[in-house]
Amino acid sequence: MVAPIDAKETLRKVKRLLDESNQIVEQIDSLKTEKNELRPLCGSLRRRSIRCGKDNCQCKRGRLHGPYHYFEPSKFRGKWQYVSKDDLESVERGIADWKKQLDIDERIKTLSERLDEIRREMTALIPQY
Repeated sequence: MVAPIDAKETLRKVKRLLDESNQIVEQIDSLKTEKNELRPLCGSLRRRSIRCGKDNCQCKRGRLHGPYHYFEPSKFRGKWQYVSKDDLESVERGIADWKKQLDIDERIKTLSERLDEIRREMTALIPQY
């Protein structure tokens, strides 16, 4: 049988772990809500100056056209796509959202790992009959 002093201490530890796990679940829910509001674009933005190929053009002599903006999808997702000045801001926002989404995913993973640790600690504290 567990001594009363040990039982009180065990109860305090379990309560502390439950409180921490509730806070973690709230944080994860908040992060998921934040993630659902994002409109990510998986890739990066590149600036390029180009040659047009016309015989009498200045670009033949080294003064290139541009710079123009191109969206480069991340690996294996397609070819570069021209981005107009009108769309530039939304593409930049999408790329920023993608980076934010990666950060949120990493934070959720870390919090979930801590939840697993808490479950193991609680299982060790509560006697199995």
